[in-house]
Amino acid sequence: MLEQGDRVDKPKRQIQPYALKASEGWTYRFGIDFTLKASEIQLGNGAAFMEYVTKKGEEPPNHTHQTEDEIFYVLDGSITFQCGETTFDLEKGGFIFLPAGIDHGYTISSDDPVRLIVVTAPFREGSSRGWGGFVSDMELGQGKLIAKPPFTE
Repeated sequence: MLEQGDRVDKPKRQIQPYALKASEGWTYRFGIDFTLKASEIQLGNGAAFMEYVTKKGEEPPNHTHQTEDEIFYVLDGSITFQCGETTFDLEKGGFIFLPAGIDHGYTISSDDPVRLIVVTAPFREGSSRGWGGFVSDMELGQGKLIAKPPFTE
């Protein structure tokens, strides 16, 4: 905890704040087009953020990421994720967390396209209390937990 008068050194980062409009970003064709909003390889970043649209027939084969957790948020459409032996059916507003090291993939059964946000973050072995950001502060007692998902009851 900082005391009054303590000096806080700003982290030495080369990245500057930026904002992007809905269709802006760094778009890469990697089988399909992914629009990168925040880069994994930019100095100092702790996560990557991208948006993409995909449809039936464009699904990747099941695969495993050894170095990163993956988070998907469904903006439009419906999609079924497989993670290990478990399947998850998601629709607009649905969320899934896919931990590093577990075989996973997805299928699209409808003819409608699916629009997704994907966040990837490095897997940090042995870290159970976050990296000291505002989210860990909130989770560790500075915020009041007012609701939690049913599977945790």
